[in-house]
Order: sequence, then structure tokens, then C-alpha cells
Amino acid sequence: MAPKKVSKAHAKSESSNNSSSGRVLAITAVDGFTGSAVLELLMSDNSYKGKISKIIGLTFGEPKEDTKAVLDEYGVETALVDEMDEDKLKELGVDTLCLIPPARKDKAKLVKQILELGKKSKSVKNLVFLSSAGCDYAERDKQPHLREFIHLEVLAMAPKSDESTGETGHSPCIVRAGFYCENLLLYSKQAQGEGKLPLPVDPHHKFAPVSLGDVALLLAKILTSEGEHGLSDDVRGQMIPLTGPQMVAGPELAEAASQALGTKMEFQSVKESEAKKILSIEQGEEIDEAEKAYILEYYSLVREGKTNYVAGRPTFKQITGQDLTLPAAFFESYQDSFKRKKRRTTKDE
Repeated sequence: MAPKKVSKAHAKSESSNNSSSGRVLAITAVDGFTGSAVLELLMSDNSYKGKISKIIGLTFGEPKEDTKAVLDEYGVETALVDEMDEDKLKELGVDTLCLIPPARKDKAKLVKQILELGKKSKSVKNLVFLSSAGCDYAERDKQPHLREFIHLEVLAMAPKSDESTGETGHSPCIVRAGFYCENLLLYSKQAQGEGKLPLPVDPHHKFAPVSLGDVALLLAKILTSEGEHGLSDDVRGQMIPLTGPQMVAGPELAEAASQALGTKMEFQSVKESEAKKILSIEQGEEIDEAEKAYILEYYSLVREGKTNYVAGRPTFKQITGQDLTLPAAFFESYQDSFKRKKRRTTKDE
């Protein structure tokens, strides 16, 4: 996925990574865009002050430049998942886990590895797992990367009914996030150069992309919620699907972009083979092959009519007190990435 902006962040907190009280939170995949977005929001927003005493970032590899900058800015302690064991987890005092699967082919193996550590430590009471909307509609043969999230959800839910795991997983919550608006940044080159938004769907196919900032905000609110048994009763044990607030077809996305940017943007329906080519050039270099496959599989769900719904809007409002980001607002926040660049008609003197 392309670089992000966390749109819901407020004033930066004056506190460091340590506070006098609160949970000890481990966030996985902080070397990725979603994990770093959640971390940045928790560290920069004063409303979370005192709710989290410490954040540990669990990484699956070397962070990219922009995510590393976030980790360095807030002085977050990080550890490679491969170097973590149950004793270290206990020593750190982790009682809350935000489990974000990495955008890698071996995500199932890595998720299982982390859950095994949590079960052995018997102390990670609060478990929030980030899954994918549409995984329940995906077919194993057609959309295996999407369907895999069903298996991952089962792994995440299992500790709740396993007495041998102690406290781990006693207070769970699963969030199924939809297709990120930020994935549209992968087409910024075409938008700037040609005024086109090339997607592998037909003009009548609809879906409801969600802002990464909204997903990060929901996760942050859930992770810091409080109830008698861990997370608040509003979210504990919940399966929360979250799409964007509005179903849009390709032409409607282009129209929203045109309004936000003040310049004409046109939708272009392309074949999947062309979509693969776009993801293989420079703008798709930062994302893993498994993530590219996931994106293409989601578009195939769109073409099959399996994304004709919106989900989670009332729940999002109840938990966060805010409204979901509309497509036009997303394009406005990223106007430098999408706005068509004018060609020079004369040479500089």
C-alpha cells in the first residue's frame, strides 16, 4: 500500500513512550503502513495520554524509511518477531496486543507464531485482530489471499476458549477493514500524467473504500477502551466490519476526485493484466507481491458484485464519535499526489 496520512490525529502529546499508568501494548507490523499509523495516532493524540503506559513495536523486517521515521520520532522500543519469546513478552509486561498481519506471503505462519507466544505467556488479555472485509465472500480458488483471513480469524479467536492459555485472548475483538482508499495512490502517476484513474472494474461495479486514518482511529479507540473484563463491553467479543461510508463506482470516484482537486479526472476501465503491469512499475515497488495479489483479488470481488454494501458506519460513530471519511475528502487530503501536472509549453530561459 502507498504511503499514508493519518487524518484523524490531533495535537502531539508532550509525554514520551512511558506514562504513569495504563496498558502495555504491543503492535505488530509497525514496519508497515497500518501498524505505524496506529502507533503514530496513539503517540501523537493527547486523548490517549495515560491509557497506554508503553508501546512495543513488533516488526517482521527492516522498516521502510517513512515508517522508521515514525518509530524514531517517538522513541518506540521495537523487536523483531523472530527474536521474541514468551519470557521476553512477560518481561515487557505486555497485556494488550494489536495483531496486524504482515503484507507477506507467509502471514499465516507469522500470525500463528505471535499467537503461540501470547498463549505461552498467558498474560496478553486484550487481543485486537485486524482482518479484511470481504474475506467471508472470497472463494478459496479465486481469492486465496482474501480467504486466508478466515483462517487467521479462527487462530485469533481460539485462545478465548482454551483454558491452557490463561489470560491471553480473554478479551478479544476482530476488525474487518475494507479496501483502503490509500491503495488508489498506486495510480497517482496516471492521475498526474493523464488525468486517469485506471481500475480493473467496469463502470457499474461498486465498492466502499475506507480511509487508513479511519481504520487507525477505530483500532486506537478499541485498544484503549476499558471494561470490567478488559476491553469495553461495546467492543469485547465483537466482529466489526468497516468499509467506507459510501458505495462508489469508478466514474463516481473520478467525479469525487475532480471536485476535490479542481481538475478533470476520468475513470478508465482496464483489464486485470493491465492492472498487474501498473502494480509492477515504480509506484508499486514498495509493496510485497502478496499485497499486490490481495489488491487484485479485492478488485475481482468488486467485479463479482460482492462488495455492494457499506458496513460499520454507526459502530464507528458510536466508538470514535466521528464520521467516516468520504471519498472527496480523501482526494482533497492527497491532492498533491493526484492533481494533474500541467505540461510546459515553453522552455525555461
